[in-house]
Amino acid sequence: MVEIRYFSILREKLGKEKEEFEFEGTVSELRKLLLSKYPEIENILNSVKFAVNEEYVDEDYKISDGDRVALIPPVSGG
Repeated sequence: MVEIRYFSILREKLGKEKEEFEFEGTVSELRKLLLSKYPEIENILNSVKFAVNEEYVDEDYKISDGDRVALIPPVSGG
């Protein structure tokens, strides 16, 4: 199982803070899976940064069983 944590606008749009499911693959593959599961967040998901076990990772990083994945949208403000 991997734990997916949603922050900021993603949390608001999806109505949940986190979820867990079976997944092993790259960050890129996870992004595609989430897009198919939640097409309404496509614009946000395209600019989200992924952190695995509290460290930012790139698209080809391999996610493994037991990992905690945070989806962090860009922050705006003034």
